[in-house]
Amino acid sequence: MDPQGFVALDAACEGLINEFIAAQTIAQQLGYKSIWGVGEEAGARFTSARELVQIFQQKGAGGPNNAYDTLTDYITAAQDIRALFKAICDEFTRTDAEFAAKMREIQA
Repeated sequence: MDPQGFVALDAACEGLINEFIAAQTIAQQLGYKSIWGVGEEAGARFTSARELVQIFQQKGAGGPNNAYDTLTDYITAAQDIRALFKAICDEFTRTDAEFAAKMREIQA
């Protein structure tokens, strides 16, 4: 495999992890958002609006099968894949002099 491929895979994993973290921040904000503007305010005639807000909050963070926890699992998977590719790259670097030279050139 070309050393540049490992560099590209690492960068792609890093970008994906960063995107998941950004989405996780949004999910957490949704979990704590109290005013949604769907008629949930105190004294509202429709209790279903309050229930709907609770569902949205729980789906954002804290409830069963929520977005925040799911994104945590995705982040872990992406980190594991990144670590696997790094281990493979490190082994190639250790055992293949030509690969190691190309990798040093890319990293310089």
